[in-house]
Amino acid sequence: MQVVIIDDEKNSIEYLTELLKKKEEFSLAAAFNDSMAGFAYLLKHPCDLLFLDIDMPGINGIYIAEQISSLYPDIRICFVTAHNDYAVQAFDLNAVDYLLKPYTEERLFKCLNKLVSKETGQDVYQEISGHYAYNLDMICGFNDDDIVLIPASDIFYIEAVQGACMIHTRNGVFRGNKTLNFYEEKLKKGSFFRTHKCYLANLAKAERFRPRINYTYDMYFKEIPDVILVSRNKVKELKLYFN
Repeated sequence: MQVVIIDDEKNSIEYLTELLKKKEEFSLAAAFNDSMAGFAYLLKHPCDLLFLDIDMPGINGIYIAEQISSLYPDIRICFVTAHNDYAVQAFDLNAVDYLLKPYTEERLFKCLNKLVSKETGQDVYQEISGHYAYNLDMICGFNDDDIVLIPASDIFYIEAVQGACMIHTRNGVFRGNKTLNFYEEKLKKGSFFRTHKCYLANLAKAERFRPRINYTYDMYFKEIPDVILVSRNKVKELKLYFN
């Protein structure tokens, strides 16, 4: 598997290079501490696996990932960064992993082993969510490397935030890999209602609604403290739903 590294920290490149030497399945094709040079190389020389820093001078790693993914969808991207602020964006780009510096040899090898087996968490997640789970009264949630099957009756609401969907249940919050429109279509036969462009709520879990002065409503749930918004143009439809 041909590997390319783009990271503005030379010591980070050196560390990763030494670890890759211990895995004969991976061969380092090129490494760059200049994001512009690395991006230019990838445009002409696609690889199998790209280790990519995010916060770099010149070109941001997210931008590189967006462009390369559109040109070469088969390239697997693993973000390597000291910041966790970009995790949602990274997985929205179908990154195979997100390594936070400083990471250990064990953590890197866990990532590489998944790639060799061709069964990364994201790949399996896409397969299950795309073909099997949606014939059932449940959806898939993603929690680190675990795929969680969530019954629709356990969902309080699904929230669209920063390009991703978060599935809120009593037992935790899980990430989805579909759009809010998809979940709305999937769950429309149940008690789910689109209260706002960013919220899909399970009305069976609703406890009460409180009007605001701007003709919107706050929706409260029975078992969790969260409060979500019912937009003005949805209030009338919501009243009709209950009538």
